[in-house]
Amino acid sequence: MDTLQAFFDNLDSSNYDCESTSNINTSLQELYGKLESSGKSEEANTCDFERQVFSINKSFRHVKDAEKGTVNGLSWMFSGTQTLEDGSEIPVYWPDVAKFEKKDFEYCEKRYNECKNLFAKTEYGLMTYFSQLTDYSKRNDFKKQLCNELFSLAKEYYAKATQGGERNHYVLHFYRILELSYTIAEKAKLEDEINNLVKYIFETHQNWDVTKDGTLRILLDLSCLMSDSFKIFKDKIDFNKVIEKNIEGAKELEKTYLWGAIYAIDKNLVIEQQLGLSQEKSLRFKAEIYEKMMNSEEGKENSLVAVKFAEDALRLYQSLKDQDKIDELNKKYGELRGKIKLTEHRQEMPQEYTDRISENIQKTLAESDEKGILAHFIFTPWYSDSSEIQKNADTFSKQSILSALAATSILDKFGNTIDTFNTEEEIKEHNFWQSYSFDIQIGTQTMHQFFIEAYKAGKLSYQSTIDYLEMTWLNDPIIRNYRSNQVEIKPLETLRPSLKRLFEELDLFFADNSHPFDSVTITDSLTLKMESILRNFCEKLGIPTFKTRQKGADKLVMEKLIDDLFNDLKHSTENPTNFDEEDRLFIRYVLTEKTGLNLRNKVAHGLLDLSSSYKCNFLVQD
Repeated sequence: MDTLQAFFDNLDSSNYDCESTSNINTSLQELYGKLESSGKSEEANTCDFERQVFSINKSFRHVKDAEKGTVNGLSWMFSGTQTLEDGSEIPVYWPDVAKFEKKDFEYCEKRYNECKNLFAKTEYGLMTYFSQLTDYSKRNDFKKQLCNELFSLAKEYYAKATQGGERNHYVLHFYRILELSYTIAEKAKLEDEINNLVKYIFETHQNWDVTKDGTLRILLDLSCLMSDSFKIFKDKIDFNKVIEKNIEGAKELEKTYLWGAIYAIDKNLVIEQQLGLSQEKSLRFKAEIYEKMMNSEEGKENSLVAVKFAEDALRLYQSLKDQDKIDELNKKYGELRGKIKLTEHRQEMPQEYTDRISENIQKTLAESDEKGILAHFIFTPWYSDSSEIQKNADTFSKQSILSALAATSILDKFGNTIDTFNTEEEIKEHNFWQSYSFDIQIGTQTMHQFFIEAYKAGKLSYQSTIDYLEMTWLNDPIIRNYRSNQVEIKPLETLRPSLKRLFEELDLFFADNSHPFDSVTITDSLTLKMESILRNFCEKLGIPTFKTRQKGADKLVMEKLIDDLFNDLKHSTENPTNFDEEDRLFIRYVLTEKTGLNLRNKVAHGLLDLSSSYKCNFLVQD
């Protein structure tokens, strides 16, 4: 082929369909090269545009989004970034659908009316339809014609899908084209087409062979299409038969693909809710599937996954109020979470690094008195600032695509899921706290070494610490009124016993290293005192430490939660607290952040024990 017309003639006489896009692309690339070398640049440009038309993704799921490079109904095939001379990066899309103009869609309209190959014709038609830039694209007779052509194409794909075969993808193409046809009819309110499509979709769903390998997805997709347009389908089909067919599919999937059975049951749960039917049977079926998944993973000695399925099954039985199954799953859940094995990763610091740290510590100790040591301990930036940590998190996310996109869960030591991060913003926050954790581990190790060496050198003691703190706001009196009685308190007084116990334990341990260091009492005490100090600081700034709430007709007053205090202390132009943001993040990480140490929750709920859980926790609170 040496001309575009020759390509068009070949296309019209061919049996090309959506599985032929690679052949079409190759033909257009070869033709483009010939036209360029012949100096026919205008025809070559048209040839290149034709190639783009067949490469564009067309779906109602695409919406106009400048950041993602999409327009309504149309999206690129490839995306990437381009580095400019100044080092900045810009997004690059091919085809760049956002740059198409009215003349481009007028060309598609012309080709739509000329083309005889059904697949190619609908590709041009969808370009015209989604543009909404030409008068023709807005006409209902055009929409009606395109809808019926897509319907015919879907039927062709259905016939090819039923032929089976290992690499037969027509079942997916069938649903995609059928959905486009139906959505065009629905949006244009084409009553005859809607009725024809509804009847066809329902009959296809009912007649689908659930035993055919690899094709059960279409059963669920059709079910989803019907339930998504429930208002239209409800008076035209029997949804009870849809439920029955989905159960048939779920039981077939249960033999080979348990997750597939879950998906099928979920479709029924949606329909049952829409119909106002009881969901008990579906919920019980789903719980039983989760139990099978639990047993399967337990058999593989994968207790971490098994406990998650046990939790899922337990929640469903709780919703059904089936006490026998609740008791059974509670017992099983307890057994499984005790079997969980988590990996631990260790990375030794280079000897040169540790030697340099030790040398710097000894030099500081030799050159400083007790006051200087305390000042050094308090004001040294043991950790990177949050902006640097965020950069590290962003860099890691770019290098590890999965960490930037995948939802994440946090498990406690029992295997319980205590938090999840699903949205893009939540995942970014989780990656920040992960990077923060790595930085904290290194910084705390150095700080711990400095603290112990200073204590052993006799330059850090209980008395020197108290002498320093007595010169701070912690020793300023706070006057409170308790039921008309004035009471004077000093925040430092609540800290004295905890600090005294810390140094007493250090004395006992270094006098006799067989002495069991009482980190339990120290950690528990300092953790709870920290919240008290935060409240004291809020009082000093004039920030209310209480809030009102409504309980029925009654108006109640309660103390703010610690997360409320953290929010109140965040410095901004509108809220000038002057509370150092690095300190605020650090205290939050230690006390309440689930990705962090979360000490307040662990202490308050008795989740720490005489294991490594208590080691060094007291130090990060000093």
